[in-house]
Amino acid sequence: MKRRKWIFVQYFPVKQTLVAVAILVTTGFLMLHAKQPLELTVAHGDIKTLREQVEQLAKTERKPPIDAKMDHVWKAIPELNGLEVDVEATIERAKTAHGEIPIVYRQVPPKIKLDDLGPQPIYRGNPEKRQMALMINVAWGTEYIPQILDILKTYHVKSTFFFDGSWLQKNPDVAKAIFEAGHEIGNHAYSHPDMARVSRERALREITRTNDLIKQTLGITPALFAPPSGSYTEETVKLAASQNMRTILWTLDTVDWKKPPSEVILRKIVSQATNGALVLMHPTAPTVGALRSMIPELQKKGYELVTVSELLSPVRQVGS
Repeated sequence: MKRRKWIFVQYFPVKQTLVAVAILVTTGFLMLHAKQPLELTVAHGDIKTLREQVEQLAKTERKPPIDAKMDHVWKAIPELNGLEVDVEATIERAKTAHGEIPIVYRQVPPKIKLDDLGPQPIYRGNPEKRQMALMINVAWGTEYIPQILDILKTYHVKSTFFFDGSWLQKNPDVAKAIFEAGHEIGNHAYSHPDMARVSRERALREITRTNDLIKQTLGITPALFAPPSGSYTEETVKLAASQNMRTILWTLDTVDWKKPPSEVILRKIVSQATNGALVLMHPTAPTVGALRSMIPELQKKGYELVTVSELLSPVRQVGS
């Protein structure tokens, strides 16, 4: 659940003068260095006290930005914006308030961004994000996809589906159902090749052919490429980048293609859940069984399940 701080402001007429009573209420997770709830009384149109208090809040309620970086295990780690209180915007809201007013924050971009690292594979999101992403690679069958979509809808979760081009050619209606349900679409090559072993020309053709099919079928051009079986070379990553695509791998693997019991998948993912994790899965029977419990258990632990692009986004949520 997202946590927010609010200034509750109410103006009262006192001898033809407005009196503003403002109370800062902290709910749930505290921001960095957050103090105890603070009560402010701003009388006779005196906004000075309110300004002083908001400025004091701005000194303590700040999170610095985090640069993108290379990790020897996880390769490229995305950047994360900082957060700081927008003093003027908060005061302006308070002046005209007749109810609860959220503290206004602004995003502070870091100096080094993912693009500055050059073409690199990505195995996880920023570890400061209390989010995870379910990435579903689709290269065979359609039997379990309706059930997966129903489960995701039940728990208000959007995921990223990576389409194999040959599968998409055979199942355009299923692909449209996934897309129209609001899920993100990525590229999973055309014929599930070992991208580390094919020629440069073949590798590029695998990527562009599927991009063309996605464009023809759904009217979009994907920004994410998941190499089949996680097999790639530096050249693969560069080829994807030449098509304005990031190469996506995973943090946690359900290994659901081996058809383990759903309980095994559930225990593995929930016990190893971590900030910024990319969870790899496929449309199989064990996946359906695991998702029914996995999603609510992860949400209970405080994880927001988002698309891959949202996980990689530098936007920091208030309270994180």
